[in-house]
Amino acid sequence: MDEKKVCAVVLAAGTSSRMGSLKQLLPLDGQQQLGSVIKKVLHNGFTDVYTVLGHKAEQIKAVLDIPDENHHWLINENYRDGQSTSVKTALQHIMEEYNHVMIFLGDMPFIKDETVETVKNSGRAHCIGTDPFIVRPVYRGMAGHPVFIGNINQDIVAQLDGDSGFKSVKKVFAFSELIETDDAGVNFDVDTEEDYQVALKRAGEHPILKKLK
Repeated sequence: MDEKKVCAVVLAAGTSSRMGSLKQLLPLDGQQQLGSVIKKVLHNGFTDVYTVLGHKAEQIKAVLDIPDENHHWLINENYRDGQSTSVKTALQHIMEEYNHVMIFLGDMPFIKDETVETVKNSGRAHCIGTDPFIVRPVYRGMAGHPVFIGNINQDIVAQLDGDSGFKSVKKVFAFSELIETDDAGVNFDVDTEEDYQVALKRAGEHPILKKLK
């Protein structure tokens, strides 16, 4: 196993309750929102990209066309119990092949390529020993995504719980690194109709989404 090999996971299993419709399939710059996120992550050079679905999984898969052989669908049957169950589903699947992973959210389409590379490179630089660690980008004092988790182990998987996310496993990490960025996309998620209207305005000016059409 390549000790510094990193895969990516896109979390997209939620019910879109605040949106009122499937936000995974919302049109955004000529494609569906989740499709644009997956293609952007694939564009960032990960060996494998795993997308975790739950609510309306078959409907979403039927609409999205992701022909890249490095992309894989995973199904979280326990998605109603919170986002951490999707992280757990992914980690349980990848642990035999990967020690390190970057976690993306399927409703965050505006993260810059430079941010992804910065977080990835910083995480890979820490891939020494066996102690779990975490690297996150920060914008204006608020931590965001993508999240690099290094040296994954069973303790992390066992302690993931509900919607508390990485807070529930904070004590497992030997250290965490927060990287200050100028990237507002690390904290912008499309959760509500108001968010979506903002996203529509931003998409027309976003060169990466245009490039990935």
